[in-house]
Amino acid sequence: MRQHRRGSARRCWQVTAGAAAVVMTAGCSFFSFDPDVESSEQVEGVGESPMLAALVDSGDLPPLEERLPQEPLVVEPHDEIGQYGGEWNTAILGVHDWPWLGRTVAYENFVRWDPEWEEAIANIATEWEYNDDATELTITIREGIRWSDGEPFTTDDILFALNDIFNNHDVSPMAASNPGTGEKVDDHTLTITFDDPDALWIEDDFLLYQLVEKPKHYLEQFHIDHNEDADELAEEEGYSDWIEMLDDKAGVLDSAQYWQNPDIPTIRAWQVVEPLADSGRMVVERNPYYWKIDPEGNQLPYIDRVTFDILQDEEVMLVRALNGEIDMHARHFNTLGNRPTLADSRESGGYEFFEMVPGEMNTAMISFNLTHQDEGLREIFNDHDFRVAMSHAINRQDIIDVVYQEQGEPWQGAPRQESPFYNEELAKQYTEYDIDLANEILDQAGYDERDTDGVRLSPGGEPVRFTLSVPGDFRPDIVDSMEMVVGFWEDLDVDVELNTEDRSLWQNNRENNEHDANVWSGDNGLMDALYDPRWYAPLHSGESNFAIPWAQWYVSEGKDERSIEPPQDVKDHMEMYDEIQGESDPDLRIELMKDFLDVSQEQFYAMGISLTQVGYGIVGDHFRNVPDSMPSSAVYNDPGPTNPEQYWIEQ
Repeated sequence: MRQHRRGSARRCWQVTAGAAAVVMTAGCSFFSFDPDVESSEQVEGVGESPMLAALVDSGDLPPLEERLPQEPLVVEPHDEIGQYGGEWNTAILGVHDWPWLGRTVAYENFVRWDPEWEEAIANIATEWEYNDDATELTITIREGIRWSDGEPFTTDDILFALNDIFNNHDVSPMAASNPGTGEKVDDHTLTITFDDPDALWIEDDFLLYQLVEKPKHYLEQFHIDHNEDADELAEEEGYSDWIEMLDDKAGVLDSAQYWQNPDIPTIRAWQVVEPLADSGRMVVERNPYYWKIDPEGNQLPYIDRVTFDILQDEEVMLVRALNGEIDMHARHFNTLGNRPTLADSRESGGYEFFEMVPGEMNTAMISFNLTHQDEGLREIFNDHDFRVAMSHAINRQDIIDVVYQEQGEPWQGAPRQESPFYNEELAKQYTEYDIDLANEILDQAGYDERDTDGVRLSPGGEPVRFTLSVPGDFRPDIVDSMEMVVGFWEDLDVDVELNTEDRSLWQNNRENNEHDANVWSGDNGLMDALYDPRWYAPLHSGESNFAIPWAQWYVSEGKDERSIEPPQDVKDHMEMYDEIQGESDPDLRIELMKDFLDVSQEQFYAMGISLTQVGYGIVGDHFRNVPDSMPSSAVYNDPGPTNPEQYWIEQ
């Protein structure tokens, strides 16, 4: 496995005119970052916030033209040119809620998603090109970007992060996964070489944001390869060794630590001035060297600072939202159950809703363990007819009406209608509630006998009896829906015990292949299906719940001692995804992914309940340039691609 086929096309992009437009080079297709700005137009920085202008006047900060790149990236505001000033008030639930920080004030990668999530567009990188088999990537970064302390941002910073940190086995466990090795071409060009083809890396690899937040000029003092006295420095600062010191300064192992170090320079729109802590608040303030402008030449961001209240209780966060104390937010309290309460308080709280189209494609995915250690249950669960019958026995509309307030529709593990990968047959197959049909399928498949307790017997003579495991501390709606599912399955004379487990125990049983069947929400139903198809084939060694040992075999190329070699038809399906990863042409990748999902339909690895409904966030009446609707997914990193640097506050 993992022997990718050769890509059939070569793809490249080049950005010109201050990133206002993107033009093709030979053999490449065209896309536009900002179709309203002509490619020949050059936009220069002309305006800055009053707080920075005062620092320039006092001589404490260089003038704007010395702080911006020669060709800054032009960001088109969602609605209107904004005004400078103000404070964005939001909140997080403790130090481990740092992903909300990353999504709001730290979404800067080589490329970024456009707001509609249709394509990757230029950002730090102005040009990127794969070789024919997607094993080598050449990246050109924007000239003139500076760290928040004024030092130049160059390929040396990226190579320090990739080669000296993430490829260093002493520093990072990521080194074992061969994250790619980098080589410098010049100060603004580098190549990255991969062991296996990886045409998806530039758009989505989870390592990307870390490669552009490790300033070499600051961090090299803490690295033994660059400072032979690093251990002595570590001892002086109270660390056991230089590795612990570097991790604490750079957040290598724990991203929360990155936000706890206000001294580390950044290239993001805001920099930490009050660090992340267990309580209180965290504050980030505008970066005077931020390298983006609006179409009129005004340096971004518009908002001076962002304040994150560090709370320990979701209910406290909800109360603050109801009172109008949160300006823009879409995390934790924005649940289906809280929506009526929040709706009633919109006028008094001074806020409105914006729509969030979820990447989640299913409220609950049921995974029979296809790699079960018990041979009898393994044969039952691998019986396609058994899974089809169990699906037809679920009255999904009843679940939708009772648990989800009549919101949703019966749905399998399949991409949403908003996705380019929407497949109606995959989404709707076996979702019709028909208990007679389910009984007939089981009878004809050899499950027509019963034991003395009235429980069906498998063709091998085993009672069809198993446990359905749900993490009780995850989502109450899933527990409620599974109580109904178990009741429906009783009508088939199948003996199922619902077991609500502590999440850590549920996770441990899953990872050790010790579960019968389990339940989780259905992720990745938009563009994210391409980057993490965990439900569409056993490709994710920690999340493809229906066959984790098969996924371990795929990821480790059979070297993981816990892995189990899958049957040939599953291996053939895995190879289809290898071809997707090796295809450097985005349009061809889409077509290959559709073919891949056709096979997912045939395999029917896991079953879903209902389509997750469109969610919502809140935005203050005074808070501008937030779209009325946006995608919502960990891969999209909402609201980051909507460019929070162009949000502004009406004073």
